[in-house]
Amino acid sequence: MAVQSILNQPDVTSIVPAFRDLPAEARRALSDIASVRRYRKESYIYIEGEESEFVSFLIDGSVRTFRTSADGQEQTVRMVRPGEVLALSGLLGPETYTASAEASEPATVAFVQTRALRALIQRRAEIGWAFLQIYAQRLRESQEQMAELAGRDASQKLAAALLRLGEESGVPDGRAIFVPQHFTHRQLAQLIGCSRETVTRVLREFRQDRSVDLDPEGHLRIDPDRLQRHIA
Repeated sequence: MAVQSILNQPDVTSIVPAFRDLPAEARRALSDIASVRRYRKESYIYIEGEESEFVSFLIDGSVRTFRTSADGQEQTVRMVRPGEVLALSGLLGPETYTASAEASEPATVAFVQTRALRALIQRRAEIGWAFLQIYAQRLRESQEQMAELAGRDASQKLAAALLRLGEESGVPDGRAIFVPQHFTHRQLAQLIGCSRETVTRVLREFRQDRSVDLDPEGHLRIDPDRLQRHIA
């Protein structure tokens, strides 16, 4: 269940990197048409196949986007970090969501109605340019993720995925990197497209050679140099 936040609404344009260099007037105009909602862990933000009427941005927390196959199997598309865009599909015209989004921990999300945003872009071309930058970044990330999974076994896929998580959201901890988000074996399996049992087995191997460690709360601590050896 989502709870709309009314007081102390954050400035969306200060959180999304592509908006920070916009002129002050453009930033105010964009913030004026944004609304913010708070989601509990495991709440759905939107569902695959629904009409996409909003562009959305993650302000804080963590969100998983995923697709569901005809037989009910989930395939994680991406883990969204604060400051990133959740959904863009409705910006260019009537569209449906191509994936579902679920809060993997309590999350705050900003929404901008696509109709209002298109009207604003017609008046403020620099906002449209900022969204082009976001589209380009998303395309690069998709291409990198496809290359990451192509032609690799489960060990290589998991090592590459953990390295990417470390690069995107990790915190340096000596020679290791601490990944603050908590991932279950099932979520990691969905991220690389294999079974939970396979991830459990590969993680056990990674822990044995000290490529990966888990703290008492189940958070990952990865050794990039050792993980890289599993990919080479």
